[in-house]
Amino acid sequence: MFLFGPKVDTISPEEAKQEIKKGAVMIDIRNEDAFKLGHINKAINIPIKNLPLKIGTLDKKKEYLVICYVGGSSKMAASMLKKAGFNVKNVSGGMQGWGSI
Repeated sequence: MFLFGPKVDTISPEEAKQEIKKGAVMIDIRNEDAFKLGHINKAINIPIKNLPLKIGTLDKKKEYLVICYVGGSSKMAASMLKKAGFNVKNVSGGMQGWGSI
């Protein structure tokens, strides 16, 4: 199996809720329209296509959780952030999984 970047921890939506209570910041990488239709309270929207341009606006002292539609794209985005030196975790199941809890 090939690895395309640093290994990123993946957590469940339930675990993500606990991390948010402790101060983690949720990054929703879906497009703006999907974000407007519904998102996690206090999540910030940085569509994946804009992430390379916005990465410099994030604080490396914070923990970030990354979410997308079902979990695949967020894993790539989380890997990009980890490679840049951020403390980051991927949320499994994406918004689809989040909605089921």
